[in-house]
Amino acid sequence: MAEDGLQSTHSSKDSDSIGTFSILTKVVEVVLSIFAIGLIVDPFNSFNRTHLDRRAPKLDDVVFIYITLGSYLIINTVFIISHAVLGDQIPKRLSVIFSTVGALFHIIAASLMVHNWRKLQGSGGIQYNNEVYGSKQYLDMLISGAVFTFLTFATFVVDIVLTFRY
Repeated sequence: MAEDGLQSTHSSKDSDSIGTFSILTKVVEVVLSIFAIGLIVDPFNSFNRTHLDRRAPKLDDVVFIYITLGSYLIINTVFIISHAVLGDQIPKRLSVIFSTVGALFHIIAASLMVHNWRKLQGSGGIQYNNEVYGSKQYLDMLISGAVFTFLTFATFVVDIVLTFRY
């Protein structure tokens, strides 16, 4: 009798924590964030140094993008390490809260990247015929970073769905 009560409380504790699918989505989120950060570092550094006009990216945008990508890279890495190495169970509510805020922040960060990419078209870097043009390589890297950030947003949404489902 006492064992039956113990088993039922143990299984309810497991159902209140996230599963393997959610941890796998967190691994995907970390990888995509690493790619996004790697792609946007050089463009933002270059555009801030070489702009001759006022179409440079706003520092507020750049800071929000870096803080979003970097902080969720750290948060998800801590979740993965605590689950895989330490064997801790992450509560579903906590996971859903972090994933929801992460999805919101990543869609805003990706939108800011696209906004800055559009703003930087035809500006910064190369001067030709009295016009200043952005480096095509850096513009391509910036929009690729935005694509990876949109993919990270989609992975956060999948994480929320999997957390509710399993």
